Amino acid sequence: MGRAGATAVRAGWVRRLAAGLAGLGLMGLTAVLAELVAQGVPHLNWHFLTAAPSEFQPRGGIGPELVNTVVMVLAAEALSWPLAWAAAIWRVEYAPRPTLVRVYDLLLMAFQSLPGIALALVLFSVLVIDWGWPLSVATGTVALAVLNWPVAAVLCQEAMARVPEAWREGSWALGATRFQTLTRIVIPAALPDLAAGLGLSLARLSGETAVLIFTAGVNVGPQWGWFEPGETLAVHLWYVRTEGLMPDRGAVAAATGTVLLALVALGVLGGRWLARRLGAPKEPLRF
Repeated sequence: MGRAGATAVRAGWVRRLAAGLAGLGLMGLTAVLAELVAQGVPHLNWHFLTAAPSEFQPRGGIGPELVNTVVMVLAAEALSWPLAWAAAIWRVEYAPRPTLVRVYDLLLMAFQSLPGIALALVLFSVLVIDWGWPLSVATGTVALAVLNWPVAAVLCQEAMARVPEAWREGSWALGATRFQTLTRIVIPAALPDLAAGLGLSLARLSGETAVLIFTAGVNVGPQWGWFEPGETLAVHLWYVRTEGLMPDRGAVAAATGTVLLALVALGVLGGRWLARRLGAPKEPLRF
């Protein structure tokens, strides 16, 4: 067997090994999720989805936590994505000097890799201790927006960078300005990838816990308000599993996890559906 044949054999074994490990991982994840859903679905009903949580009594609900999760995630996306889009436009279309671009990329990478608990402590120190903001829905929303901005900026940047440079050059050759090329060529072409990235971002923020424990709190107020405590589904799940005193805490935790899993799936699938509606390219965007 020649060198080429030996290389092909090794490549085949590597592919089989990778496929086997991926299959094992997928089987393990499927087993965990199936167990969660099997325990959580029997506890799901309209009362559970709309009632307030109970600290000591059984049959508590997740109504306020569900509302807080949806409102805070959507509000954080509305705050962070326009800023991320503006940063991506500057980085891809208008960045003046390579040195400045390298510094920006380095800072963005460092910010993106910052552990969530470290960012949570920094935001708690600044927003709550220094500025005197209460543990509330508004404070948690700002914290989520800060946490989400670097990820959203990278997604927007990659989506815009995937637009072929020849399209820009053709637009310029026809006399279009840089701004016209941006608004009529680049942004419309990048929208499908941006929609898919938005879906992933929604799913990611729905499961955030550490930053919200320090900024939104671990309980809910008597009535909803921007400056009332804003426990979310993920925080409620953590609290029930670690410190819950209700007799049915296992079922409550499983049902809460099932609802959270459904929200995550809804975010991902909704983003992919919107991307297809906008005309997603055949080659998928890799995050």
